Amino acid sequence: MPVIRLSGFAGEKPLLNPRLLPETAATASYGVRLDDGALTPMRSSKLIATLDGATNAQTIYQHQGEWLTWEKVVHAAPGPVAQDRLYYTGDGAPKMRLDGVVYDLALPRPEEALVVGVTGDADEDADPQTRTYCYTLVTSFGEESAPCSASELVDWKPGQEVTLSGFSVGPVGRSVTLQRIYRSQTATSGTYFYLIAERAVTEGDFVDTVDVDDIQDALPSQQWDAPPDGLSGLVSMANGMMAAFFGRTVYFCEPYRPHAWPETYTMTVDADIVGLGALDAALIVMTKGRPYIMSGTAPDSVVSRKLEAPWPCINARAIVDLGFAICYPTKDGLVQVGADGSISLATTELFSRETWLEFSPETAVAGQDRGIYTLFYDYLNGEAQRLRGCLLINVNAAQYLSRVDEHASAVFVSEADASLYLTRSDDPQVLRFNDPDGLPSTFYWRSKEFMLVQPVNMSAILIDLGRDNDPATVRLIEEERERVRQENESLFNGDLDSAVDERALNTGAIGSDNLLALPRTEAITCNIYADGKVIASKAIAGQILRLPAGFKARKWQIDVSANSQISQIAIASSVDELRGQ
Repeated sequence: MPVIRLSGFAGEKPLLNPRLLPETAATASYGVRLDDGALTPMRSSKLIATLDGATNAQTIYQHQGEWLTWEKVVHAAPGPVAQDRLYYTGDGAPKMRLDGVVYDLALPRPEEALVVGVTGDADEDADPQTRTYCYTLVTSFGEESAPCSASELVDWKPGQEVTLSGFSVGPVGRSVTLQRIYRSQTATSGTYFYLIAERAVTEGDFVDTVDVDDIQDALPSQQWDAPPDGLSGLVSMANGMMAAFFGRTVYFCEPYRPHAWPETYTMTVDADIVGLGALDAALIVMTKGRPYIMSGTAPDSVVSRKLEAPWPCINARAIVDLGFAICYPTKDGLVQVGADGSISLATTELFSRETWLEFSPETAVAGQDRGIYTLFYDYLNGEAQRLRGCLLINVNAAQYLSRVDEHASAVFVSEADASLYLTRSDDPQVLRFNDPDGLPSTFYWRSKEFMLVQPVNMSAILIDLGRDNDPATVRLIEEERERVRQENESLFNGDLDSAVDERALNTGAIGSDNLLALPRTEAITCNIYADGKVIASKAIAGQILRLPAGFKARKWQIDVSANSQISQIAIASSVDELRGQ
């Protein structure tokens, strides 16, 4: 005789017929975590911080314990060496933030070439040496600019002095503290600039008395350029690289030098770029046309490949790094791209094009929670009704989704504590999504339709808890009970709306009032459906319970609502068969 046993639960696959779903898939899944195989309640979002005066943030970011906000789309990343430095694009010209002070990232090269004068009595028996000079600016953070243009060539002989003038102190507000002076010298491998002096930026003319053999390191910044003002989409990559874009051009910084973006490292694609995603040494470039992958361990060795997939990106704010793939929205669904360039539509079993577009993915904002793509939607439908919520979309192994009653206007995914943080529209609060210390929600999960070969009577059910609520969770529930009890007491002064004809039509259930339900520590309700009708509701876990007899049915279905973890639900046509499980 048949036994229906549910464990290893999964989420919804809305495109599939309810009878053709996998055994553990759902026809409805709300407020439930499915990453551990059980039905585990999501936790409520928890207040973490309140932003000063920020109520319309499109970007939030936590750096060095401080919450930063922008009312525009900004991409930020800590420095590849100095983690206390934050680099970001999208708020005007590219910037660096350190200790609460914001600097323009660009460190311009000195504008004018040095003026060179040769004086003194030359050794007429010596061969002349042709020289040229340049200098760079150096900040207190160790950043070095590209050099000024090379000076005029001069011939020098022993006994003479070369005086350099025309130095600049550099741009105001960029913390320039030093100058590095370089002199040309010819060797068998060619002519290069070599460091001969480093000094304070405020000093005046320089007299070159450095011996021919006392040169130091070669000039490193000959090919360095300042980042363009319109640079956007900043991401960090492996080996000290950072990448960003402007128009159809991808830029790479000099490794471990985020202030230097050589033009020689740029790569161009054939459509406007929407956003970037980094997976180790691979850069995924999402455009208004086909995506690209650019791979390499150093910016001078990066190779570009166009991916043959007709999926333009429609929203930079919904590009998410899942660790194993970059996901982004198109009009056809959610696309995932791997570091090897593998690409697929990750929602083929979840959405048709029409149902996907109903969630307005072009205006959504997304992040990830425990490796699950987390999409927050907020839009007006055709009837001017505001619809908002959250979809948890699994694209890792099997495609499925779950739904959560939460919304966000901006999100931040913290690698430090593997958490997703959010703010809501017109609200200055920062909340931690699915906070481990939050109150467990009451989830709802409904199984597929099980069609048996012939009608049977299922006469017994067993509901198993996965684990008991820990003392901290029980305490949270008790605190919530007390809060609800106090709120209900305040309603007894006349705000119950419980009298006959006191409420407007369709604003509440018949016989209802404004009192809030008291949460319970283990609130479980399991409904059993036979041929589409509820034949029993059970609220006890851990023991075999009898189901009604006197009828048979072919189509069976189960749903459960609970605020505790459920590890298994099983129904059978006899108690003995259930015990055999």
